[in-house]
Amino acid sequence: MPMQPKMANRVSALETQMGEMQTTQEQMQATLQTMAQQIQQQSHVLTELSKQLGRKHTIPEREDPMAWITRAEIYFDVQGTVDEMRVKLARLSMEGATIHWFNLLMETEDDLS
Repeated sequence: MPMQPKMANRVSALETQMGEMQTTQEQMQATLQTMAQQIQQQSHVLTELSKQLGRKHTIPEREDPMAWITRAEIYFDVQGTVDEMRVKLARLSMEGATIHWFNLLMETEDDLS
């Protein structure tokens, strides 16, 4: 007949299991909070994109790159465009070698701001 573990050993094992469960629950809670924040940020970007798509955008002409950038910044300020949307909207006006260069840049660089 196998020996029954002593009560103290059984209680200790249960306490260990409860501690592990509590740690797992805390990790899950932190993960859920992170996911909720990410969803909230994505929702904000989608809302802003939706607002921007509803407006008619006339991006400045681009003969002189520095002048174009300056006019685009002024345009985005006047329109109240959030920073996260500026590059996305500027891409709409890119064409030819510029869009190919930008696409290559996006593929090769990890962190563009």
